[in-house]
Parts: sequence; C-alpha cells; structure tokens
Amino acid sequence: MNWTRFRILDFEVLAVPVLHDNFIYLVCHNGEAVLIDAGEAKPVFTTLEKENLQLLDILITHSHHDHVGGCRAIVDRQGVQSTSPGVASAEFPVLGTVCRSISTPGHMAVHKIYCFPELGILFTGDTLINGACGRLLGGTAEQLFDSLQRIKTLPDETRVFGGHDYLADNMEFALSIAPDNAEMQARLDLYRKDPAAAIFATLAEEKKTNPFLRVDTVREFAELRRRKDRF
Repeated sequence: MNWTRFRILDFEVLAVPVLHDNFIYLVCHNGEAVLIDAGEAKPVFTTLEKENLQLLDILITHSHHDHVGGCRAIVDRQGVQSTSPGVASAEFPVLGTVCRSISTPGHMAVHKIYCFPELGILFTGDTLINGACGRLLGGTAEQLFDSLQRIKTLPDETRVFGGHDYLADNMEFALSIAPDNAEMQARLDLYRKDPAAAIFATLAEEKKTNPFLRVDTVREFAELRRRKDRF
C-alpha cells in the first residue's frame, strides 16, 4: 500500500489510491483522522492500522459508487458516522480546525467540496479534478461553471485534492486547446517524473493549467466540456 503524505503545520494529509484511479483522503492530527470519500474500505482499514489512527468521521463529496462504495463497511467496522453531500453547506470544527462544506453542483445535482481554510487545503471530489472538471452527470453546465467560479475565489495557495488521477489525459486535452502553453506542458512533463507533485497542485497552478478555469462564460465552458467528452 503506497500513499502520498503531505505535512501541513501539525496535520497530515494522506492521499490513498483506491479502485482504478480514485483517491480518498485522510486528514490526520494527534492520532485521529477524518476520511474524505470512501470508494473502497480495505485500503482505509490498512492505512488506519498502519498509521495507528482513530477514525472520527467520513465526509462524502457525492454519491457515485466509486466515492461511497466502501462507506457502509467502514461505518460498521469503525463505529463512525458519514456526512452526506445532501446536508446543507456549513462550517464546523474538525480535528481542532475549521472545515467548510461548500455546495458545488454540476457534476451531479448534489455535490459538496470540503475546505480547511486554516490549513490551505481543499477536497474537490469530481467538481475539480487535476487539470479538468467532472462530466455533467446530473447537473448542468451552468451549475458546474458557477461552482468552478466559486472555487476560483479561494486563496491561490490552496492545495487541491481531487477525486481521481486523470492528469495525463487532462493535460493532453489542455494542450490540444492551447498547444503552445508551456505551463501545461511542464505539468505533463512533471507528471511523468513525479506524479504526485503534478497531481496535487495549488489553485494558482490549476488556474494556469486547467482550461476549465480559464474560460469566462458559461457558453465557452459548455463547449469545452463537450469537446472534452469527445476527446
């Protein structure tokens, strides 16, 4: 079991690969943790045991199976509750810091992202996925465009943790739109050398390399999403 570890103040974020290309995340502090999404149970159990962590809560971004498939087994075994994306947006304490759930429909009609502003980290599920965004699978282009605009207002230094590793395909698509963009090419080159460094970018880096954050109108966004669907 390999995962990527990020140290932020006296917190850690463990990016745990599950299924084929998903990530789930454990935010850890003083031996306790909260889980972001739950696509598969076994890697969670393995990580909790190896890291000697007590799981306190599960925060779900949306209800697609690859994000909730392991939730019931984890809840039953760990004796914790999960927070549905259907719960209203709120600000609440987690592990001694602040977590904000923010409504970001578009990929689905109901989708939440989770921001830890004091730590400068953001878990975006399938709203913003390293270098692109999710497909329209229940929401609308207008909703997803507005959700991405909301994300763009967060601090540039915020580190983005999305739900999948689609970066190579996403950067190849981005370069098909902007073939002379050196920053997009550099991110793709970095991925081939150090995938984690390229995947888990800051919002500033996303704004430079993610074509879905570089359009100004819903019409442009919808056309870009249609082109990506055919790519």
